Amino acid sequence: MGGFYMFDIKRVSHKLVALLPTLAQRVQQLTPKRVQQQGLTLLLNKFFQPELTAGSLDFLAQRYLVLQVSDWQLSFAITLKNNKLQVELAPVQQDLLIKASSQDFLELICGKVDPDTLFFRRRLSMLGDTELGLYCKNLLDTIELSRLPPPLPP
Repeated sequence: MGGFYMFDIKRVSHKLVALLPTLAQRVQQLTPKRVQQQGLTLLLNKFFQPELTAGSLDFLAQRYLVLQVSDWQLSFAITLKNNKLQVELAPVQQDLLIKASSQDFLELICGKVDPDTLFFRRRLSMLGDTELGLYCKNLLDTIELSRLPPPLPP
């Protein structure tokens, strides 16, 4: 079957990446809230394990960072309790609210854009404790992109 494909894999990959926010939103809508909360909590604790062990996230103790994905109507709070990150899907408290679209959050995570650029283009907004926002930004700046899953080939 020497290399004959009925579709262009590069083109399909780009289309799948472009659809990722929409697909993830659909999964989020169909997944029970309890499962979402447990999944996010597990994922964040696993990813940030080195920072948790080093005490680098202690600034989140008794504080609530709320992330709002504007195009999904999704908000969740992250806080630190007993040296573990906790996620609340129906946040009642917030010390800092960070709001952006799913696409903008995805580009931030992948390192394709920096938060300052999004902020000055009014695609990322922050409301609340700016000192907490600076702690978060400085912490995220120290994380090596190599810890993220590898990107899909172009």
